[in-house]
Amino acid sequence: MAIIEIENLKKVYNPYSAYPKVALNNLSLKVDEGDFVCIMGASGSGKTTLISIMSTIDDATNGKIIIGNKNIATMNENEKSKMRKNEIGFIFQNYNLIDSLRIKDNILFSLRLNKINKEEQIEKLNKLSKQLGIEEILDKYPSQCSGGQQQRAAIARALINEPKIIFADEPTGNLDSLNARELMEYFVKINEEKHTTIIMVTHDSFVASYSKKVYYMKDGHLDLSIDRLNKTQDDYYKEIVNVTTQMHL
Repeated sequence: MAIIEIENLKKVYNPYSAYPKVALNNLSLKVDEGDFVCIMGASGSGKTTLISIMSTIDDATNGKIIIGNKNIATMNENEKSKMRKNEIGFIFQNYNLIDSLRIKDNILFSLRLNKINKEEQIEKLNKLSKQLGIEEILDKYPSQCSGGQQQRAAIARALINEPKIIFADEPTGNLDSLNARELMEYFVKINEEKHTTIIMVTHDSFVASYSKKVYYMKDGHLDLSIDRLNKTQDDYYKEIVNVTTQMHL
């Protein structure tokens, strides 16, 4: 069953200027519930614009976007905010942690906004911090933590509400290879065990090989795709590398 359906999506920046920029050009896409989709493409191909619109951070110029049977084009800002709080998790390259808050307060921020009782907050915090190996940094501030620790904290913050969809924009961009591998293995785990839908943008073929499907973007539209199906991760990775090389990405 589709959790996201996009039809003829168009995004134009500065549409009334002398030089309008078409970032997305009549793009259509369907993502099934529980899927793990990766989006690749050259710089300027529209990847970040697409994920920003899909996650309700930005608005489309034209087109239809259905998320969980809700047409986000007809939703007001309060409805979109509620969807972001309750149904969507965000993981970005620069972590977006609040420097003045301790790690545990960053993670619990959305639960406190939603007025979840304290016992449930602590229970969820303890469970996630143990799963992600960040128990020892909960009382530290972001500046006192390594990049890998900050990224795991950002993941905990994204997952604390048990969202239906995770949007990840270059989530391994600031991580070393070991931390990147651990992050992707955790993505696979929550995708398989919790049936969480994951939509990820990356330029890294190895990171992409953890997904179930790769879409390639070019000039604001989806150019082609690769399905993992029954391939081993190694074979899937080699196929992604071959296509990426051919597209000169």
